[in-house]
Amino acid sequence: MLNQLMRIGIGVTPWLVIACLLYVGLFVKPKPVGSTVIPTAIEGRDRFYGMESVGSMLWAVGADGKIVRSEDLGRHWVVQDVPTSVHLQDIAVWDKQTAVVVGNGGIALFTKDGGLTWQESTVPTNDVVNKLLDVKAYAQGEAWAVGAFGTILVSHDFGANWEYAREPEDFILNEITKRNDGGLVAVGEFGSILISDNRGVDWQSITAPVESSLMAVDFKSDSEGVAAGLEGVLLKTTDGGFTWTRVGNALEFPKVEASPGLANDGGWKDVTTEHIFSVIWHEEMQRWLGVGTKGLWLEAEPTALAWQSGRLAPKDLAWHTSIAKVKDGVVLAGKNLGKWSVDHQWSVFQGR
Repeated sequence: MLNQLMRIGIGVTPWLVIACLLYVGLFVKPKPVGSTVIPTAIEGRDRFYGMESVGSMLWAVGADGKIVRSEDLGRHWVVQDVPTSVHLQDIAVWDKQTAVVVGNGGIALFTKDGGLTWQESTVPTNDVVNKLLDVKAYAQGEAWAVGAFGTILVSHDFGANWEYAREPEDFILNEITKRNDGGLVAVGEFGSILISDNRGVDWQSITAPVESSLMAVDFKSDSEGVAAGLEGVLLKTTDGGFTWTRVGNALEFPKVEASPGLANDGGWKDVTTEHIFSVIWHEEMQRWLGVGTKGLWLEAEPTALAWQSGRLAPKDLAWHTSIAKVKDGVVLAGKNLGKWSVDHQWSVFQGR
């Protein structure tokens, strides 16, 4: 009798297990444990290469097609939906609704609704290499972009369509800017400097006093400008970019009392040997400002002769490649995003 009951039990057990599993699957709902982790808009792995500002609004672009926007000077950020995953190198804006970005593979994107939607621009390409590194926006929808293979592009419709402004050439252009009088100046690899005084129809190659790659250029007026580059190179022009002299880290000063960035024996003094990636003139601050590798900051008075340098924070060795002007300082894009205030206070954005 016992053996018979055991056989019956063994036969029924699998069906009971199946029935229990079906019941659990159909009627028992799992309860959530803990809370959902929502990633921040800015993460530690992010790398940003370009930044722009319009009032209290900030835009930053970077690796893997990432674009973030803040409406309150960096306190809160939103990631925008972008139709690409290539690295984006720079952004230029006309207003809070209209902007254009450029990046690897010769890609350009534009928006007319504040970044809610981005559309791919029509861009000419070559058979060698296509990489756009810098873009600038000007009045009436005009935009200029430069990059690998000596590329200079121009757009007249807010970045929707682009065309070559000159034939490509075997060197890299890193930045282009427009003087107040309309002249265009581009700088790049091996000390390359190109100037056009007729809206990009013709370009003149200028001999620079260095062979180091120039990464950045900006103008304070029609005639006064600064270019900067690798190994701490700083150049100044007073004739619109047609002639340049070394300053800051290669200027013979007369004997003066020791002060940051100046020699006190009439000799040569290095301001920095770090790479400089961006330099701008800040009209409100009446200062030249620059950034580069290992947390480097640079600053000079309007003549751009006497430069100071330092580190943003004692333990911050992050590189930065872009500067955007805000009311009481600048915001920087690079390995991190942050604000450098007029009183030399550095604060990193957390990306909430």
